[in-house]
Amino acid sequence: MLDNEEKIRPSQLIYHSGPGAILDLLDESVMVLAADLWATHGALKDFDKRITKYLKVDHVRILNEQTDKIKVKSVRFPRWKICPKCGIMTTFNNSHCWSCEKAGRGDVKLYPSRFVTVCNFGHISDFPYDKWVHKGGSCDKPSLQLLRSSESGSLSDLAVKCNNCQQIRSLGKIMKPDDEDKHLFDCTNESPWLEKKRTQELENEQPKLCKNTMRTFLRGASNIYSPHVLSFLKVPLTETTGDNPLATILPELEISREEYLDAGDKEKALDRIAKRYHITQNAYVDLERLLMGDDLNVEQSYESIRKQEWNTLSQPYYNETNIQFKSEKIDIHPKLQSYFAAIHRVDSVPEIQVVKGFSRIDYIDRFEEGDVHMNRIIQNPKQNWLPAVQNFGEGIFFVFDARKLALWEQNETITAAIIERYNHQRAEFDNEPLPLMGRHVLLHTFSHALLKELAAHSGYGTTSLKERLYVDSSMHGIFIYTASGDSEGSLGGLTALSKPELLYPIVLRAIERMQYCSSDPNCSDGKFQFNLSANAAACHSCSHVSETSCEWGNQLLDRRTLLNINQNEKFGFFDNLLDE
Repeated sequence: MLDNEEKIRPSQLIYHSGPGAILDLLDESVMVLAADLWATHGALKDFDKRITKYLKVDHVRILNEQTDKIKVKSVRFPRWKICPKCGIMTTFNNSHCWSCEKAGRGDVKLYPSRFVTVCNFGHISDFPYDKWVHKGGSCDKPSLQLLRSSESGSLSDLAVKCNNCQQIRSLGKIMKPDDEDKHLFDCTNESPWLEKKRTQELENEQPKLCKNTMRTFLRGASNIYSPHVLSFLKVPLTETTGDNPLATILPELEISREEYLDAGDKEKALDRIAKRYHITQNAYVDLERLLMGDDLNVEQSYESIRKQEWNTLSQPYYNETNIQFKSEKIDIHPKLQSYFAAIHRVDSVPEIQVVKGFSRIDYIDRFEEGDVHMNRIIQNPKQNWLPAVQNFGEGIFFVFDARKLALWEQNETITAAIIERYNHQRAEFDNEPLPLMGRHVLLHTFSHALLKELAAHSGYGTTSLKERLYVDSSMHGIFIYTASGDSEGSLGGLTALSKPELLYPIVLRAIERMQYCSSDPNCSDGKFQFNLSANAAACHSCSHVSETSCEWGNQLLDRRTLLNINQNEKFGFFDNLLDE
């Protein structure tokens, strides 16, 4: 709930209505304040060690539990308001035009300014109408008015007039100001979602001046607020793979160290601790050094957490009632056995989504944080927590056959161009290239095809389903699941389709639907001149899903990896499935 008693869904606070975001409410436009300024004392706290260790926080607060005890605070933004009838502009905290009321034109409601200025470091402020109309000069008693020469809505038809000094200036160039006007857009260092005075008291110093130049944006532009949301499955810890075999013990390292050092029989204590965290004997030497206090530079990374999820989901059977996680390996239809090593039905899975921060103008990389400036959403450094939501859902986990996948990668020649294009786009944003493989494109495309088909049969909407991709040299699986804060997340409609006789025709239809697209032949050719993204034979008509469902931003897709849609092609992974 917002401080003006308007309601807002907890999931919105994690995504595009979080701290620092601009919200258009019924009567005004506001900016959500920092999370530690909210009334969240009644919110449930989650101390999951993997999450807190990776995020370096004490806990996360679950916003979608006991929502009646949570109150979100906001501040009016932008401050400039405009009368739609007379054009009078004001920064006073009034909702109706005093000029129209005085002139007898009725009770006219003001609307918030359409424009704001933003810099790459996240500072945001009102558009400087006063400076713009006076070209950086001053006026004793500025009284501004917005003039319209027509109703076209074009910027060139808008102008600002100062009724005191009679200066008038068009808004036609505010998006791309001339060089002589750029000094008007020096960064104001404003962060309205943080209480300025309180922030200076906490930091015990004057804020550092930002030397960036601000740019003009529409108030509702999507790129002035990009939240960085991390998703974690709350699954039991199992033996890890890869470069970090000790990752499972990190969340409770201090407790384990104390247990080991206090033990009389060190050998039995070591064996007991290793078994508890599923650590194999070949890592016993490093484990003992870690428990003795040596720094082995072992860190909890997002990749290690993903591998822990992969290992748990790959187990034949798991039923942890205390965290509401249950999964089971199921039979595979005979015609799918050559493509998949295993399929698992996940009857119950909890997911925690945490918002870590946000960026403005520059989008946060889907694969890694990179050098994009991250704005904090907690004002007081002593408040070491982050807002989150916890959802419960169900899903189906597919593990591709490793041998068939490796053989396909050795022979195919179509994904190299897509990966090269994607890394070229990353270079344009000063991001390092990624060591992507052909399997990234194949599994991602199959995930989208299957997600669309499962939505048609499960009773869930397409936007209610999500993909979770486990892809690298040692992982080769996808998890299609639904997780919602309400009852829709666990209705059972998705796991009911995991039966071999039901799942086989769904997979078959999912592949068949990728054979044709309404944008063919432009789409099927896979030529980049028809596609601005890092995709080949994939577009909105055939392969894209909603942004909330896709982990990689609808990039790295190609229908040609699934089946041969053009003549003389032979790299379709599932092409023989259609002939059976």
